[in-house]
Amino acid sequence: MVYGALSRVLFPVAVVALVGAGVWGYQEHNEKNSVLIKAENSYQRAFHDLTYHVDKLHDELGKSLVVNSRKQMTPTLTNVWRLAYAAQSDVGQLPLTLMPFNNTEEMLARVADFSYRVAVRDLDKQPLTEKEYQTLKSLHKHAADIQDQLRNVQSNVIDKQLRWMDVETALASDDKKSDNTIVDGFKTIEKKVQEYPDLDWGVGIQSLDKKKQQRIKGIDGKKVSKEDAKRIALDFVGMKEGNVKVDVDENGKGETYSAYSVRITSPKDATAINMDVTKRGGKVVWLMDERKVGKEKISIEKAQESGHKFLRAHGYDNMKVAEIDSYDGMAVFTFVPEVDGVRFYPDAVVCEVALDSGRVTAFNSTEYLFNNKKRMVPKPKVSKEEARGKVNPSVKVTDQRLAMIEGKNDGKEVLAWELTGSFEGNTYMIYINAQTGEEEEIVRMETGGNQQPGVQ
Repeated sequence: MVYGALSRVLFPVAVVALVGAGVWGYQEHNEKNSVLIKAENSYQRAFHDLTYHVDKLHDELGKSLVVNSRKQMTPTLTNVWRLAYAAQSDVGQLPLTLMPFNNTEEMLARVADFSYRVAVRDLDKQPLTEKEYQTLKSLHKHAADIQDQLRNVQSNVIDKQLRWMDVETALASDDKKSDNTIVDGFKTIEKKVQEYPDLDWGVGIQSLDKKKQQRIKGIDGKKVSKEDAKRIALDFVGMKEGNVKVDVDENGKGETYSAYSVRITSPKDATAINMDVTKRGGKVVWLMDERKVGKEKISIEKAQESGHKFLRAHGYDNMKVAEIDSYDGMAVFTFVPEVDGVRFYPDAVVCEVALDSGRVTAFNSTEYLFNNKKRMVPKPKVSKEEARGKVNPSVKVTDQRLAMIEGKNDGKEVLAWELTGSFEGNTYMIYINAQTGEEEEIVRMETGGNQQPGVQ
């Protein structure tokens, strides 16, 4: 009787417990599948984005070989810079952490640096050299090789219904016979890139590489997490988490600074905002907005105000516009800090402002982050008047200030008198060493175009 009564009580409890365990197990199984599906979809998206960006990169590099004017070359190389950075970001979102892929990522980083350095200089005064043209030709060929291999991988993924979730398993496996078509494809790309002959990136990029290695310790501060980077990125562009989708990944080994790559997409807009946030200090290194720019509605002056406002909002105070350029509905401003009457050109920040809305669509603070530091500015041994006396009497000097510049020979910083002068309808920037009185550099500026020296 007792056992019968006990069984009548316990049996329903056992049934409920069994059903509960089944429901819990089913929910756990569904949740696990949901996570796996989400990860797989994320990897698929990153791979297709990578394929698309490399395709476009190849196209833009090809275009750079046939355009014959600065007006066309500057936006073309700007696109190369944007696409190379985007491709790097895509690679960082793929499950390739256990596979050496640093040569390919380093090449993409150098393509971005090379195209950026050429795009921002005045190509009328400093056109592409023969070596730079040959470098572009080589990059076009290399991009075609990578493009073909990525298309092969893409074709195999679709035809064989391969899963990216199996990639990390294959990479982590100790079984030497373990085969994965995706892994093999990326290994082939890395091997090809490794076998490419060394390219002549030019003195500017070699100098930049050296500076990055020397000054990378300058990007310091409190270590930030992925969640911190997400918050910093959203704050930087003035967006809220609930309204947009944010993907955060660690950047590849090709970058000399350690950062998170952040991609912000809005359901209302098919385009995205990409940026890098340093793992130490949480600094935004660069930003690119992929949106298309419409018809021009605002003036260069209004765009300049927007650039100033943007910089002040993000802690870049005492910045002065040193150079202005424009193309395809965009105004590009180079800002430099000015402290106690001295401009610091090595700490340049570049802002690109859309002339349809005044919105900042691109931002690059790489030079500022690598170079900005507390400096002991030496007292000039050469007076303002003495510096002016070093200038050809035929040149009419209209402005003069102290500036810290990079010396032409060794790249070391030099305090100089910057004199703006005109001669026979042309504007020149003349730099006289404030310690020795020697002429450091003379730059001819455009007077009828968009470039303006020493704009306040």
